[in-house]
Amino acid sequence: MTDVNPQTETVNAEIRIGNRSIHFSAQFTNEAIELHELLPFFQNITDKVVEIAIAEVIESGKRISCHSGCGACCSQLVPISKAEGAALLNLIESLPEARRSEVRSRFAKNMAALEETGHGLFDKLEMAALDHDKERIKAIGLAYFDLNLPCPFLQDQSCSIHPHRPLSCREFLVVSDPAYCAKPDPAVVENVVLPKRVSSILYNLSSRDSNSDTGFMPLIQLLASAESIKTGQPAPAPAMDWVNRFLERLGG
Repeated sequence: MTDVNPQTETVNAEIRIGNRSIHFSAQFTNEAIELHELLPFFQNITDKVVEIAIAEVIESGKRISCHSGCGACCSQLVPISKAEGAALLNLIESLPEARRSEVRSRFAKNMAALEETGHGLFDKLEMAALDHDKERIKAIGLAYFDLNLPCPFLQDQSCSIHPHRPLSCREFLVVSDPAYCAKPDPAVVENVVLPKRVSSILYNLSSRDSNSDTGFMPLIQLLASAESIKTGQPAPAPAMDWVNRFLERLGG
């Protein structure tokens, strides 16, 4: 019996983002899928939005300070959507055994340090996020940075999973002196302002209940929360349903 290919739908779209437009063409299955299966699409759109922001920075006469080998920002409290969490768990399992053990050990070391000095940081972050309190979230992020816990994926001051890095990492760029990133004082660190944050849209799509579930979590909690990530994913839906919900928020 010959397998029948699932129905697919091609999307050709142009969406206005800030003062520019992004164009894309992609083909999606109409079968029900997990949200994390669309991550390559979300990553591609994020990169396009970031390209718009970079073009505007250059037009303003400034330049992006970030460069390969500078891992100063990789000790931040990186938020990831729960969909990204599911994909990163799969990625870790696909690593060679020696590398997988090394990454797992780094996660465990950072979590142990947090249990000793974190003072309920994760609970505070969740409450601040549910309250939509950006100032508290920023303060919690700075407190985490002061703990000096490098990302478990950081290798030789570079991201070892760069093609698969979280959306929030893709969206983080600065135009100020890189020296300031070692102590990210908001008064001197100048972040690039994006016309849209795809990461926030994905948090929303990843949430099963907006009143009690932020849809995101700190990257460092990835392995400790593996079971809840797997069971806490939103219900599968046809790919085009996910895409239409995403595009509605992106263009809104």
